[in-house]
Formats: sequence, C-alpha cells, structure tokens
Amino acid sequence: YKARWGIEVFFRWIKQNLNVPVLFGSTKNAVFNQLFAALMTYVVLRWLYDHSKSLIIACKSMPLIRFKELMQENQFQAEWLIAVTKILDKYVYFSRLDIPKVG
Repeated sequence: YKARWGIEVFFRWIKQNLNVPVLFGSTKNAVFNQLFAALMTYVVLRWLYDHSKSLIIACKSMPLIRFKELMQENQFQAEWLIAVTKILDKYVYFSRLDIPKVG
C-alpha cells in the first residue's frame, strides 16, 4: 500500500508541476517521451526562475507557478523581463566563446 501511495503522490506532482493533466499515448514510449519533455521543460524553467530570482528585489518576487504562467502568457513585469534577459544573454555569450582545443 505504501509503495502504491508513493506512485500516486508522484503522479499527482507530475500533473500539478509538469502540467501533464492527461497522457496522450498509452504505449511505454509515448508516456516516456511526454513525461521526459515535460520534465526537461520544468527543469529549464526552474533553472531560469532560480537564477532570475536572485536579480529581483524581494517586493517584486513571485512563486514559481506564477512565473510559469507569466512565461506562457508573455506577460512578465519589466523587472522580471530584464532579469530573464540578463541571465539568457550571459549564457548565450558564454556559449559563443571559442574554447581552444588542448592537445
């Protein structure tokens, strides 16, 4: 019973946090692909939220769920838009640097 309850809690977390209310396929591969894509999206949004949050003053802070909603609607406040842009610009800059090969 405990193991089954753990699985139920896990799927409830998936439905709430990964925005997967229903599974589109019933095959093992379809379920895996949908959950994997949702988990990757969650990790990227969580990473962006955590890094951007450090640039925001406390009174302009918001919970992760609101961050995800505003990201989907493209309705960020100016402070959050600037913070997200700074974070993304920094990592795009680093990804374009030429790293010399050793050897």
